[in-house]
Amino acid sequence: MANNVKKISELATTNTAAGTDRIVILKDPAGSPSTRTITVSNLFGNSSANVVIQNITPANSTITVTQGTMFYDNTYLYVAVANNVLKRVTLETF
Repeated sequence: MANNVKKISELATTNTAAGTDRIVILKDPAGSPSTRTITVSNLFGNSSANVVIQNITPANSTITVTQGTMFYDNTYLYVAVANNVLKRVTLETF
């Protein structure tokens, strides 16, 4: 079997994810790593999940964006609740 191990910096990035795309989760709380692989649809419950979180401030609430896309800045978390429709919540210190 070929070794397909890559560093995080070597992985390709994407703005969309298919339901069959895989996500690898590495857990290493005690210095003994364990790896689990799950599909995007298993993680988010549908085959058209789109997970994008960017540190930007959207220009307005009706920018061209895919449902499920998320943005944040120092004041708000923005969520596309439908295609081209953003809502935001205020971030507060707790």
